Amino acid sequence: MYKKKKAIFILVGYYFIMFVQLFIVNIMILSIGGHIVESMNLDINTIIFKFIMQVPPTFFVIYMVKKYFSLEESGLRKINKKNLIWFLPYIIVIIFMINKFIYEIIINKNYLNISIYIIMILGFIGTCMAGFCEEVIYRGIILNSFKNKKSIIPAMIISSLSFSILHIVTIFMGIPWIDVLYRIIYSGLLGFSFVGLAIKLNSIWPIIIFHILWNYIVMISQVLSIELSRASGLCNILNIFMAIISWSIIIMDEKRKEEMQKIYR
Repeated sequence: MYKKKKAIFILVGYYFIMFVQLFIVNIMILSIGGHIVESMNLDINTIIFKFIMQVPPTFFVIYMVKKYFSLEESGLRKINKKNLIWFLPYIIVIIFMINKFIYEIIINKNYLNISIYIIMILGFIGTCMAGFCEEVIYRGIILNSFKNKKSIIPAMIISSLSFSILHIVTIFMGIPWIDVLYRIIYSGLLGFSFVGLAIKLNSIWPIIIFHILWNYIVMISQVLSIELSRASGLCNILNIFMAIISWSIIIMDEKRKEEMQKIYR
């Protein structure tokens, strides 16, 4: 129960700090004629503010994890190379996106200015912090704190649904409701897929790296007007496919354990 309470506290604390900062930052941005932070209209001002507002909650998460949780409980275990076979489809997708992204940067390098380079650098640092924190919270602390000796399924459900449901708050950030609905559905698919992969991989490091690279490329692609709709569509299909496979195998493993326990009682 102690770990569960601390896990919930970290989750609530992280988003409370983010929400308060977002409210303040949006007032500042609107006062200088910019776009709200969660807007799709990304410019140097919004990127800088997004970077700044990510710093305090990141330090909060790192401090709380270091104080109350081990690396094992946070999912930050050493990567077993054999387990990476589970992540191979995502590796292929992200390699495709990186190649497309680099190609577009090279052919458009003459049109890039200092503002774009600043956006790219700060955007990368910001997505590193956000991707790390979200994976440690949901696929690390929440998952490991709510699992029990009988079954890990309830913890998987809590991890997945909490990751999806909390995207509802974006409707209070000026996002159209249809976009909010898409984010909830997309994050739900991603959550169910990634929580299964976190268990099969026995480490969240591959997921953290993918999360960071995906968010960064998608965000900067919006700034540079790079078309990545095919990759996004492929990832949605992949999330459904991997969620079904990983959950099915985990559920079957759970049933086998129950049967074995009954035999040896």
